[in-house]
Amino acid sequence: MSFHFLWLLLLAGVSRTPAVSDATPAYSQTYAIFLKGSPAGTEKITETPQKDGSLLAVSEHEILISDGLETKRMAFTTTMHLAKGNLAPLHYSYKYTSGDSRDAYEINVKDGQITRILNRGGHISEVSAPLQPGVVILDFSVYHQYDYLSRKYDLKKRGRQSFHNFIPLIGSEIPLALTYLGDSKLEYPGGVMAVRNFKIEFVGIWTGTFSTDSNGRLVRLLSPGQDLEVVRKDLLPKQ
Repeated sequence: MSFHFLWLLLLAGVSRTPAVSDATPAYSQTYAIFLKGSPAGTEKITETPQKDGSLLAVSEHEILISDGLETKRMAFTTTMHLAKGNLAPLHYSYKYTSGDSRDAYEINVKDGQITRILNRGGHISEVSAPLQPGVVILDFSVYHQYDYLSRKYDLKKRGRQSFHNFIPLIGSEIPLALTYLGDSKLEYPGGVMAVRNFKIEFVGIWTGTFSTDSNGRLVRLLSPGQDLEVVRKDLLPKQ
């Protein structure tokens, strides 16, 4: 069974989520999601700086998934609280908002431990692991998180760099590697944009490439093995 469909079966999110700030968002963006070349959904992200200098990122997702026999609508929200400066994860939550299940999970980072609390079908389970130095959370099907990963890449060293990626869905780490592929120019209807290109590897699962703009923001993600493309919506031709 692929992790793509495992994600569909085990969807999970939050029972305890930090309050969303009322401050003015510093950044917002919308991404278009394509599967097999066809529009399949959107991801909307809003980031708001907190009084202590940390960052709160809230996203809304909607995607249509087909197994060849039927198409299902899936919608979920995420909230990620990131530390000032190094963008280390402090808390992360995911909540399924379509259908009746309202399954959810949350991640707490405290006292040298990273803990995943899963609420699935009303049953709550918990798993903890030692907190690894420089740990990241790059969740399946949550694409704005590539922003935070790309900023951890050391461009002075370059080459293939590995990260401890805690996957909330399974409550453990999967090795993650990032390789700088060089800079290029991306043409879009509004002009030309300078982009930085990376190879991303969920080691043993799937690989792809993605590009960021000069601010380290995701522009485009390609995962041929999943027939997946994610593109910043303002770079697409206007309909």
